[in-house]
This record gives sequence, C-alpha cells and structure tokens, in this order.
Amino acid sequence: MSNEARLFQTVARTVRKFLPGMLEANRISLAYLITGILASKAVQLRQVASKVVYPGKETSLVERFRRFLQNENIVVKSEFNPFWELILSALSQSQLVLAIDSTKVGGGCICLMVSVVYKSRALPVCWVVFKGRKGHSSTDIQLALMKTLKSLLPAEQAIILLGDGEFDGSELVTWFEQQTTWRYVCRTANRLLIEHQNDWRTLAEIELAPEEETFLTDTLFTQTGQVGPVNILVVWNNKVKEHWFFVTNFTDPDQARNWYRKRFSIETLFSDVKGRGFNLDKTRIWKPERLYRLIFAVAIAYIFTVFLGVDLIVRGPFEKLFRTDRFYHSLFQLGLSHLNHLLKTCLPIPDLGPLPPPDSFEHVVLAC
Repeated sequence: MSNEARLFQTVARTVRKFLPGMLEANRISLAYLITGILASKAVQLRQVASKVVYPGKETSLVERFRRFLQNENIVVKSEFNPFWELILSALSQSQLVLAIDSTKVGGGCICLMVSVVYKSRALPVCWVVFKGRKGHSSTDIQLALMKTLKSLLPAEQAIILLGDGEFDGSELVTWFEQQTTWRYVCRTANRLLIEHQNDWRTLAEIELAPEEETFLTDTLFTQTGQVGPVNILVVWNNKVKEHWFFVTNFTDPDQARNWYRKRFSIETLFSDVKGRGFNLDKTRIWKPERLYRLIFAVAIAYIFTVFLGVDLIVRGPFEKLFRTDRFYHSLFQLGLSHLNHLLKTCLPIPDLGPLPPPDSFEHVVLAC
C-alpha cells in the first residue's frame, strides 16, 4: 500500500470518528482534501489532488474539492466543534489563553481567527473570512466572531483574551465588560481618545519620553462611546522605537504585559499554515465562503500535525530523530518530521486522539 493510501486511511478514520453526522460523500471529500494538504504541504487544489490516491481522474478530484468548498451545507462552525472539544479537554483544568489576529488569504481576503495557546503553539478555535485589508475588520465582524467564541466556551471557564491593534473599538470593549467575565489585553491605536488628567486627548498626545513606560488607571476610553473605567498600559517597543498602547482590565501592569506576550503564538500558527507549512497564502481562491471551508480542512490538518508532534515527544521515537537535550523544532515541525518518518518506515500512523495537558510534558523551543 502506498504512503498516500495509508495516510488517507488514517485521515478517513479520523474524519469518520469526529464527524459521524456528516454525509458520507462529504466526509470522503474532506478526508481526501486533508490527506492531500498533509502530503503536498500545499492548498492549491491541483497540487493537493496530485498527492492523493483516487480511483478516478485527477481532474475529477479537483472538481470534487471545488464542490466541497462551494457546498453551503458544510456548516463549519458546528462541524469544527468536535475538534475544538478535543483541544478543550486538554486545557479545561486551567484558564484558557485566547489570541485574536488576522492574516491575508486568497484573493483580497482576510481571515480573522481566534486561537488558544497550547505550549509554544496556538490552535485554531473559530474564524471568519471577509473581503478587506489586514488591520481593518469592522466592529460587526469582530462582535459576531466574539459571540461565536463565547458560545464555544464553558460558562465557568477563566478566560484571558489577547488582541492586536485592530481591536480598539469602544463597542467591542463594552461587550467584553458587559457580556463576559474575561480578562483582556488588547493593543490599541495611538489615535484613540482617552480621558487623562481631566482632559480628553489622544494616546499619542500623552507626554512620554522615549523608553518611558506607564500604566494609566481608571481611564475613560473613547470620547464618542465612553467605556470605562479601563486601564491603559503604555510600553516602549525598542524594535520600532515607539510607544505601544494597550487597553486592559488587568490591574497589574506586569501581568498585562506578560500575558500579552503570549499573543505572538498565533503568529506562529499563521506562519505554519502559510510559508512554513501548508502555503495557505498561495491559494488563488477569492470567495470568502470557499476560503472559510478550505481553512476548515487546513485547521484539521494543523491539529493533526501538532498532535503527531506531541506524540513524538510523549511516546517516541524522539531520540532517534532529534537531539534530546534541547528543542530546536516547534510541535508543528516535529509533527511533520514524525509523519514523514512513519511513512518512510511503514510504521502505523496514529489516529488523532486526545491531546495531553500542556504541563504534562516538556517542550521549550529555543529556535524555530
């Protein structure tokens, strides 16, 4: 049996296990798509099809993929939920650290994604795709994604939410304050108004010397849709030589700063599914709803790869493939290597299963 056929069998079992309610034809199409993404490390449909053992013509498989991506009956929000629950089961005993960010995909589209931090990586939770440019998602889009996110989280779960610079609208911060008990740290634009020293001014107008940092408490945020009181963390970014501003409900500036550093894990996710992994940025698909379903397949492939990386550490044979005294590879990179090793040596490929709690094994990446 070929490597591609063995990989398809494993993926097909996984899809059947997690999506028993999906139509069989759709499950098979999804399994072919995930298999091709893993084998080709690409998302261009012809490249994906070339790495799949298919009984018909390769062009027929490409058309099958297109029909799947066009299929309005594939409801990603509900279909992805079993995979999110798999992740949640590994993290449910601790607070969840969630990160929000956007990235360019396809033809003129943006993917706005929420991910959850797991070790040195972020795993996808939910996302939306829309026409636009990076850094400019509307409040309506953001609120819709936040409402979806809230519906996926256990009501009693402690949540820390980390957001980049586009998450600075008063409506969103108001929603955090009124509809959730989440802790949050969101970077905000220096053009926004705050009430400081009994006067409304932009964050950029706060008198600060280079490298000076401060923490403003009990501050009203935005003059038109007043929110607050909130706190504003101001830090100096030495790389770009400018101040960065964060709106937060943390009362300790060191806590806010330390938690925000974890937001950069979502950038590793985007790097993995793009240039360092599946080349999602190379797709020519330009319709948001089709990209939305393509990312569904990519997200499952990503989780499966990270699972294989964890499996390599926990069950081996890590020592046969990598140095054992330190980690130079991410969980995603380890997973790709592990899959390649299993295929080359004709060893069984494990089915996707529960992830262990992140504190149950060691993995600190020294260099990615």
